[in-house]
Amino acid sequence: MFRISQLARTTASRGVRSYSASVETWRKISLFVAVPSVVIFSYVATKEELDHIHHLEHDPPKFVAYPYLRIRRRKFPYGDGDHTPFSNPLVNPDPED
Repeated sequence: MFRISQLARTTASRGVRSYSASVETWRKISLFVAVPSVVIFSYVATKEELDHIHHLEHDPPKFVAYPYLRIRRRKFPYGDGDHTPFSNPLVNPDPED
């Protein structure tokens, strides 16, 4: 007669072998697919961003005076009072005053 303890041991030993194979498979996928993908996409994204910055340096955006822009009821409490900490002179043009 097959005992429950023998069944549990047999099932557990099968599970350990299949889990170890699965772990090894995902380890290989991580090392040989995920890591090179991250490196390649990081290179592409960095190249595109540097091209964009180069374009902005040579052809900066022009300021358009829309009536709803630059409404200031009081000055900002930092810096010169007119720019936020996130303003970037390369992409946020100032008026031509």
